[in-house]
Amino acid sequence: MDSDAIVVERIGRLVQASGISGFEKEVGTIIKDMIGSRVDQVEEDAVGNIIMTIKGTDPGNGRVIFAAHQDEVGFLVDVVEKGGFLRLVAIGGWNPVTLPSSPVTIITRDGKRHHGVIGQLSPHFQPKGAPPSVPSLDDLFVDVGASSDKDVEEIFGIRRGDIVVPEASFTWVRETGVMMGKAMDDRIGVAALIELAYALTQDGKRPVSTVILAFTVQEEVGTRGAGVVANYLDGDAAIIVEGAPADDMPGGPAIAQTRRGKGAHVRIFDPTHIGHRGVLDLLRGIAHAQGIQVQEAVRKGGGTDAVKLSVAQRGIPAVVTGVPVRYAHSHESTASLFDFNELVRLLSAFCNVSLKDI
Repeated sequence: MDSDAIVVERIGRLVQASGISGFEKEVGTIIKDMIGSRVDQVEEDAVGNIIMTIKGTDPGNGRVIFAAHQDEVGFLVDVVEKGGFLRLVAIGGWNPVTLPSSPVTIITRDGKRHHGVIGQLSPHFQPKGAPPSVPSLDDLFVDVGASSDKDVEEIFGIRRGDIVVPEASFTWVRETGVMMGKAMDDRIGVAALIELAYALTQDGKRPVSTVILAFTVQEEVGTRGAGVVANYLDGDAAIIVEGAPADDMPGGPAIAQTRRGKGAHVRIFDPTHIGHRGVLDLLRGIAHAQGIQVQEAVRKGGGTDAVKLSVAQRGIPAVVTGVPVRYAHSHESTASLFDFNELVRLLSAFCNVSLKDI
């Protein structure tokens, strides 16, 4: 298996894992299995954040925090109706237009998994001549093949509060380098930190700076895990690593800023965080010197763990980076292996430069 195939296999394993906000344990187990033996220290706090440390060769060069969130958007079972249909509550931000006819997996509290499909009233039964309506989540339900609420509980063991996860295959189009699958926001960021750990420790190597890998939880419901990490983790710089929403598609802006296949995303601004000028300049210098393709972006919406980490302790100079992802917060997204590799190169180089002038 060639190196690209090995990397893609690891990405696919992470993407296929189930881990909506508050239920990230399966993802965390995979992370620890992949790189736990390569780092110097592994810690897990009470909410599920996983913190891994790779000691640098120069203690005076400082500590770099890299953060990516483990969780994905999904649902919980809210109501089991008498007819056996499940009503949902959203975990994270969804556009309900994307949901009808989508497959899901319901995971019961004892770990059993059941297939379901999100349904809505067929157009055959809507008023004649009525314009097509945009569904809300309240209009939708999940059909698991049950005929009654009794079936749901006794046959399937499904109860209120059980997890509902998007269901999608993972595909790599080798000819174009495009990957397709669920949960790219932010398993693609998690995967980038996994590959960073491999790059920094390969053949006995060590980075100059001490590297902290923070795999956070509950980002999609208010950056809650990062808020916990901010209470105890300090660093000289922080790089947040995201599945950054791409805008290069029909209906997008006239001038796209985050295009799939054109390099790593580096964010100057979003409404919750302004990128630190010193860190931005350092990333720009690295990209220029090493010929790494980057795309700088100013975002009018969205937010990341940077909102909490940048104001941790006495303040940590921080910048958001990422892999451009089309169709984030839906059942299936796409991302480019080229962009992914460029990002890993950028992050790896950042671990070996002086942080003293930030």
